[in-house]
Amino acid sequence: MQYSKWKWAAKGIAFGALFITAGTFVTMLLWNNLAAVIFGLPVLGFFQTLGLMILGRLLTGGIGPRGWRGGGQRGHWMRKRWQSMSPEQREQFMQRWGQRGWGQPRPAEGEQI
Repeated sequence: MQYSKWKWAAKGIAFGALFITAGTFVTMLLWNNLAAVIFGLPVLGFFQTLGLMILGRLLTGGIGPRGWRGGGQRGHWMRKRWQSMSPEQREQFMQRWGQRGWGQPRPAEGEQI
């Protein structure tokens, strides 16, 4: 059994390296044939392109497939808070939210629009 685990791990590492290499070559070809020609930017080599891709990922998307925050959990705490509120608390919250410029303010009771 141990042999098959190592075999799968080796295949995964090889596939990952092949995927990164192919993506880097495609990006390098696009850069050198478009950006360098159209805008007069310098021609990049393989490792410069790889470094540029890593830098772009760090600056814009973070590390991992869903960025720094983990993706799907954004807003989860607010949903739990909203579900635990009474209807009166929800109405007060929406009035405060509207007064701060987040959405349409709701008129207070007895107030005309």
